Amino acid sequence: MPLILDIEPPPGALVRVISDLHLGHERCELRDWSRLEALLAGVHTLVVAGDLAEGRVCAWRERGQALRDELRERCRSRGVQLVELAGNHDPETEPMLARLWGGRVTIMHGHCLFKVVAPWSWEYLHHKAACRALIARFPDCEHDLRSRLKLARAMSRLTPPVMRREGIRNPLLRGLLHCFWPPQRPLSIILCWLLCGRLAERFARRFFPQTQVLIFGHFHRGLCRRYGQRLICNTGAWFRHARPYYVDLRDGAFVRYRRVPKS
Repeated sequence: MPLILDIEPPPGALVRVISDLHLGHERCELRDWSRLEALLAGVHTLVVAGDLAEGRVCAWRERGQALRDELRERCRSRGVQLVELAGNHDPETEPMLARLWGGRVTIMHGHCLFKVVAPWSWEYLHHKAACRALIARFPDCEHDLRSRLKLARAMSRLTPPVMRREGIRNPLLRGLLHCFWPPQRPLSIILCWLLCGRLAERFARRFFPQTQVLIFGHFHRGLCRRYGQRLICNTGAWFRHARPYYVDLRDGAFVRYRRVPKS
């Protein structure tokens, strides 16, 4: 399967985009299938823009992969075309970016916005030298889209997940450690939340300037805003302390941006 998918949905077909389900993860907020199944009604194509389920070696991988297979079957049984794009938590998924309607709409996970994938992550904060060495192997990543996507995949595979909370039973302490340690982590998260829309618009301007709508995930915070003539949408996350959103598209045009209803 190619790194970049070119998709031409049938006339009138509804395309729905979500991301960051993180199936199997202890912080995943999808408690049953009813909430997700409601999103399949009337949909021709469901695009999951990365981090569908944990694909790295960790405590949640086996359950996450089983739930991913179940989602595939549920889509198949309802006649919904499922398009899975790679995120930094499922780097083994083949396609990393989808262009729809000749590139008028572009969908990606968003981890390629940063050369280091996630500047706030424990993986980056504890392996900065290795990350810099890897970036040096992709000298064309500043101007070549395929090189940038390949770097994002390689960076996502570079180090195993750093589970700094293992063995801590107190949920409050685990949560505090997750959010606030090391101190650079919360500062980086807040800065990335504030800048992600502008970063995405600049990325589109550099690598696919013909795109009118850019949809991505990765940041776990919803966004739907125009920057100049380009609409930038982030689909949030099905994750504790985050909110999932969906984007609907039809015939190459933006239809709606909504929060996923609670079950």
